[in-house]
Amino acid sequence: MITYILQATFCWAVFYALYAGLLSRATFFQHNRAYLLGSLLLGLILPLADWQALLPVTQPELLLVTLQPITMGIDNLEVVITATAAEPGLGWWEVLLAVYWLGVNIAGFRFVYGLQKLSRLYQRSERQKQDGYTLVITKAWHAPFSFFKTLFWSRQMPFPPEDEKRILRHEQAHMKGWHSLDILLVELLSVAFWPSPLIYLYSRSLRVVHEYLADEAVLRTTKKKKQYGHLLLSQSQSGHPIVLANHFINSQLKKRILMMTKTKSKRHILTRYLLAIPLVCLLAFTFAQHGEKEAPAPVAGEAIVSTTASTKAKELGDVDRMPVFAGCETEKTESEQASCSKQKLVEFMISKLEYPEAAKKAEVEGKVLVQFTIAQDGAVQDAEVLQGIGYGCDEAALAVVTTMPNWTPAMKDGKPVALKMTLPFTFSLPKGTAQLGEDKEEVFKVVEEMPRFPGCDEEGVSEGELVQCSNRKLFEYIFNNIKYPKEAKDADIEGTAVVSFVVDKEGWVKDIKVARPLHESIDAEVIRAVKQMNEMDERWIPGRQKGKAVNVQFNLPVKFLLEAERKQLQIPEGAKDLKLQNFSASPNPTSSLLNLQFEAEAQPTTIRILNGNGQEVLREAINRFEGVYNQALDLGKLPKGVYVLHISQSERIFAEKVVLQ
Repeated sequence: MITYILQATFCWAVFYALYAGLLSRATFFQHNRAYLLGSLLLGLILPLADWQALLPVTQPELLLVTLQPITMGIDNLEVVITATAAEPGLGWWEVLLAVYWLGVNIAGFRFVYGLQKLSRLYQRSERQKQDGYTLVITKAWHAPFSFFKTLFWSRQMPFPPEDEKRILRHEQAHMKGWHSLDILLVELLSVAFWPSPLIYLYSRSLRVVHEYLADEAVLRTTKKKKQYGHLLLSQSQSGHPIVLANHFINSQLKKRILMMTKTKSKRHILTRYLLAIPLVCLLAFTFAQHGEKEAPAPVAGEAIVSTTASTKAKELGDVDRMPVFAGCETEKTESEQASCSKQKLVEFMISKLEYPEAAKKAEVEGKVLVQFTIAQDGAVQDAEVLQGIGYGCDEAALAVVTTMPNWTPAMKDGKPVALKMTLPFTFSLPKGTAQLGEDKEEVFKVVEEMPRFPGCDEEGVSEGELVQCSNRKLFEYIFNNIKYPKEAKDADIEGTAVVSFVVDKEGWVKDIKVARPLHESIDAEVIRAVKQMNEMDERWIPGRQKGKAVNVQFNLPVKFLLEAERKQLQIPEGAKDLKLQNFSASPNPTSSLLNLQFEAEAQPTTIRILNGNGQEVLREAINRFEGVYNQALDLGKLPKGVYVLHISQSERIFAEKVVLQ
């Protein structure tokens, strides 16, 4: 939605630039109204349409060749549907979406409040049927205004008979022109597109054009422009206007009076509106979508239950002859060469592709996409994994492609050309739901009620909310209990470690092992944190199958990113690491005192404690630091939570997470 708003805003900005620069000062008010409404709607449509068909064809349509399924030969293995967890914390995109929907709620409330205010005024006032409209006589102090076929007139504001006639003609022009429909459309769009400044420019410009049209209707029946201008000025301070209504007075008085006295625009000015046509073409070209859309990545936890792996070759480019697999170039016709290529590739895949032992052991399934280029000389080049599932499957698929023999290259206009291809490998296992664990009891991979991390047993909460709460508690636990090992940081190790464990019938965690290793120190840290779950005050809520508690296996991925770690530790960009000797901060977690000791260079040193918002809550500056520190910091008065300890010397910083509980 955010992307769509940006695209629509871009369209509106282009159209509005033409209006503000060339059209707004013309006296063709009906044309201006039509232009504003039309460009407003075009801005909504253009980003959604696929305009590729309107563009010159620089490349042919995508050609697809589907090969026969390849049997993997994996028997007596069971499918694993892993219960994975997302990364802890909210990313910037989630925060942006939260802010957007908060704004939608506020704008929606404002819109509904405006309707209610108008409705209350209507219900509490005297109503009279007139010729073509309803007159609502109110007790409130306000200038006359209209909403669709309803005219609101205040008893508190009497007018001379001549002025009454002018005001009535003005509002009748609003009602006959259905100007309220324009305002209602813009106000509704303002709810969904509130972040876009262009929607407010459109709203203001449409209201001004409405007033020009209504003023023009009045001046057609009288030549007393000066008296009418004085009437507008005398009523310019008549109370706060209602947002959804057409008012006799608005904030654009100066523009209205200038427009009333302006000479009518020449007919040749109408040709300026034709400039909108190249703008539409330009925007259509901008939003033209080239190529096919990529298929969405598999959702974590899904499994493709199949005993085959299908492969597909995808080519880009209008070629006269497709590449031919090695050994098929002797076939006489192109059809026979294509059939032979499929068969030979299938045989090659069967002979080379193996289900990795790590994936078998972890019972991992999924799709791996490998892209490569068949060069002009037929060599396979630039092979890379576009989408992977790990556990050796990515490497296995890549190895098949890189060991291919040279092809006979594709041909175009009698010359060999390079061609890009994509092969999807689907790794799948025979269907199953449980395996036997070391204790000879069934260990399920998916059950009717999955195990839940403790701390979410609130009454009246739905199952989905309990699962979300459980995931959130698990993320908080991982965040608070796993530290980035110093050895891994010093070696610039990043990546995802996957730990496998079983939640048994009583909620205990057992059979803990690293399913995907990353680094010795990281693997040990993840295992330590999972083992520590058995030391919590509460056990896991066991999974249940057919009403009975059962053993359930989890695969938990934990991502380690150095840049993310620096952000969590609130280390400014460009800051260098401060090396400390014999550092210790204990106990951690702590309930009050934090015993801190370290050794560093003898120079001015600052010790700070920061909260989660980066605010400094404790500070100690040591101007004459002698190289050794050994004191206790009292954190007992701070709220419970996660803090960051900063020890800094000049531009060098040492940071460590501290948990206060």
